[in-house]
Amino acid sequence: MQAKNAIIVSIVFIFLSVFTVNAIHAVGLGYSKVTLTQYSVNISQGSSADISFTISLFNGSKWGTSLFESPSNSYITFTPSVSDQDPTYSGTLAISVAKGTPVGTYKFNVSANGDDPSVAPVQLTINVLNSTKVTSPVVIPPVVSTSKPTNYFDYVGSIFLVVIIVLLGLGLSMKRKFIKTAKYSMLGSIILSLVAAFYLLVYDNLLRISGMLHYDILIVFFILTIILAYLVYGNRKTHRTALLTLGSLSALFVLAMFLDAILGLPLTQISGSLSYGFNYLFGFGAAGTYSSYGISFAFSLLLLSVTATSILSLFLYFFENKNK
Repeated sequence: MQAKNAIIVSIVFIFLSVFTVNAIHAVGLGYSKVTLTQYSVNISQGSSADISFTISLFNGSKWGTSLFESPSNSYITFTPSVSDQDPTYSGTLAISVAKGTPVGTYKFNVSANGDDPSVAPVQLTINVLNSTKVTSPVVIPPVVSTSKPTNYFDYVGSIFLVVIIVLLGLGLSMKRKFIKTAKYSMLGSIILSLVAAFYLLVYDNLLRISGMLHYDILIVFFILTIILAYLVYGNRKTHRTALLTLGSLSALFVLAMFLDAILGLPLTQISGSLSYGFNYLFGFGAAGTYSSYGISFAFSLLLLSVTATSILSLFLYFFENKNK
């Protein structure tokens, strides 16, 4: 009876949590998207050039927003023709290069700042040329590139395969000797997955905005993992059932992450390219991936730790069931 009540309370808690998060989403959170007419500009020393920009409302309610460039540079200055307005609006960004600017390539992140911050910055490359060779600024028109943004799935995928091979090899070869180690290892993998999931829930604004369903699934996964971990380690009566449930849930979650990447989710609202799923999850901050190093690291850690949890919990369940 107590176990039944605990399950009912857990289900109610999950639905209330999801409802609360969705209610927070609905309360005036606004985000915008920045687009430029050119993403690469050649400017000679002591000259200037103009490019156009648009700040459009991506999600939520519109409030005052302005264009922001980083990092700051004492040689190169930016002056937008329009600032601090409600999106959607367009303007011109004047780029001035001082005479003493060292020749070279400078990269800047252009984003929207204010009440409707942009979901991700866009990168603007400025090539400063020698004034004795180039007498007028040359603006390079946007070029549609067929190359894919860099991602590091090959490295994460290799580690993923190593984790599976090592854990299965140790489990099958050591069996009983591996039981105690497996219990502690699984606890460690559960903690790592909870840390990674919590980081994403707090800092992944893009997931929260453009992939609300995925965000809610992550909340449910986070809560269920805590409940199942307690039932595995703190309740002997539900230990074996919780092991099977945790292993199955973790395996499904790993499969869902790969399906998300293959189908280009959750970025289908931003890009129709299916490759953007892998670029977002495993881009580690590379240009054009809409990811940051921290977000990709958290996703990678989540993938690897949940994989380890799945293998270890299923191994413990079947071994204990066999020897019962």
